[in-house]
Amino acid sequence: MSEMTSIKIATGVKDRLNHLKIHPRETYSDLISRLASRAQVEVPPWQIPLIHVRINGVIRELKHPIEISAEMDEGEYILYNHEYRLLVVAPDLSEG
Repeated sequence: MSEMTSIKIATGVKDRLNHLKIHPRETYSDLISRLASRAQVEVPPWQIPLIHVRINGVIRELKHPIEISAEMDEGEYILYNHEYRLLVVAPDLSEG
């Protein structure tokens, strides 16, 4: 069994947590773990300005930066821009 610790929460928070349980016997530890995992996955995308592009090995500066949305999913970066129909999946931002 893993180590345990005690925490204090307000009664109102406990009541709210009770309403989030999948079943009445779900432990608070399991509930909080499930909520924390979901919060880590559902991170909103952040914006990165694209100011340079590489075309046939030549790096060119864009006249106007393009806003690229970036998200993480299972250790990979997903970069996209709907306006220009751009989509890249890469292991790190520099490759993307």
